[in-house]
Amino acid sequence: MENTGPIAFFVPSLTIGGAERVTVSVANGLSRRGYDVDLVVSYDEGDFRSDVAGSVNVVDLGTQRIPGIGIGASVPALVRYLRRQSPEVLFSQMTYANDIHIISQILSGTDTTAIATIHNTLGMQEESKEKLVQWLQRRLAHQIDQFVAVSEGVAESVVEHVGINREKVSVLHNPVPVNEVQERAGELVDHPWIESANLDVVLGVGRLERAKNFESFLRAFEKVHSARPDTRAIIVGRGSKRTKLETLAAELGIDDVVSFPGFVDNPYGYMAGVDVLAMSSVHEGLPTVLIEALACGCPVVSTNCPSGPAEILKDGEYGPLVNVNDDEGLATAIQTALDDPLPSDVLVERANDFAPTAVIDEYEAFIRSFASVDIADGAGKRSEPLTPS
Repeated sequence: MENTGPIAFFVPSLTIGGAERVTVSVANGLSRRGYDVDLVVSYDEGDFRSDVAGSVNVVDLGTQRIPGIGIGASVPALVRYLRRQSPEVLFSQMTYANDIHIISQILSGTDTTAIATIHNTLGMQEESKEKLVQWLQRRLAHQIDQFVAVSEGVAESVVEHVGINREKVSVLHNPVPVNEVQERAGELVDHPWIESANLDVVLGVGRLERAKNFESFLRAFEKVHSARPDTRAIIVGRGSKRTKLETLAAELGIDDVVSFPGFVDNPYGYMAGVDVLAMSSVHEGLPTVLIEALACGCPVVSTNCPSGPAEILKDGEYGPLVNVNDDEGLATAIQTALDDPLPSDVLVERANDFAPTAVIDEYEAFIRSFASVDIADGAGKRSEPLTPS
């Protein structure tokens, strides 16, 4: 049997972000099962770099930083990589990277199976650059062998906005390291409100950007605090909207009962120590933060935004769902969760449905349906090609 190329993943960098975290987790999981895995990056940098398993081969494209072009400058190096390594499958992550991947594959002339992964609901983009990138993906869709969506809602948005048949979109959930989350949840958190037995604490976790809609979180919390003075709010994360959010908290008169600790290395200790996590997003893909909170036994409430919350919470079975920008509804949901929280063991059981073992099983089956790899006698050995399902 002849050697085959690796299973490859292309992501711009390994900076903090949901897509980056998922990519590292899946690459590590497949590598531990014996696959030859390449993690191809435009920039070999970021907080997740240290999380990459030693068995995963990190390929640094050495992309130049050219204003206005971004990772588009990766094309020549990615073409060379495709020709040199001929990976069996290349998964690209995020819409812009998907476009760069397909352009590079066309130029390379290789027959690598091209998989474009979509992490967020399409059709929600407002910036002109995002709209251009999505338009380009629609134009290149016929060159993509299969799309992977992280939730059913995202899959439907791909069908609608890319203009392809549903059969060309597979749903593979994001793996969440439930055991690791639970281990780290036991670590002490240096925040006085969490340590206080006399306070009810509401937590928000995410990038301080428009899509996360923390303005609605703050307006909802102001209503909660008015009814329950012993409540406090902590918003964990960093982003361009921090100053605006701090100003809004002051305008609402709650700046002394809202804390912005910024990025924290271990948000799980916060999840385990607070009374409820509230997600106020305008749109998502499959919001990992909800699954992580469930894994910590933390009650959750969420907007019923596209896409993922209803899928994770089973239409409200595991936590209330409210309309986007419904500040009153979000406040009521938070108070309901404070008054009558679901048992932690019920929440943890739901989180286990997204644990890595189950998700990596799905990835492995998916890869086998497109590639010709067989690891029974060692990683990366060729067997008879399987027919795509």
